[in-house]
Amino acid sequence: MKPTLNYIVLTLVTVVFFFSCAKDRGPRLVVNVIEEDGTPAPGATVHAWPTDGPFECGSCIVDEKKMDQTTTADAAGVATFDFKYSVVLDVEVVYYKQGVDSFLQPIITDTLYGKKVVKIEEKRQRSRKNTYQETVIVK
Repeated sequence: MKPTLNYIVLTLVTVVFFFSCAKDRGPRLVVNVIEEDGTPAPGATVHAWPTDGPFECGSCIVDEKKMDQTTTADAAGVATFDFKYSVVLDVEVVYYKQGVDSFLQPIITDTLYGKKVVKIEEKRQRSRKNTYQETVIVK
């Protein structure tokens, strides 16, 4: 009876220990891409990469391939990036504004650019505080 009780107590302690540990989530960057008039820029290409800063120490980034990311903004003009570490990023946006020609065919009427430097920090908790919202205006 005593070994069975010890086994049950050990199992319960192990289960409580493993399920009480919160998983760390790296910082998330949410970029809202808008035009000067405030309308969203759907389909804009958003590129975020680690900046070298004023010192340009070469390859200071721990995992540069995971930190250099490119995505496309959704219909609301929102692009989301997930990172693993704290970093200072250059965020560059290119938006090809589309219109229609006289034959009602879609054409690119303008190319708009935007750039911003963003600092994101890793926090040791799973919370919404680990999400960074930034707005880039394309001109």
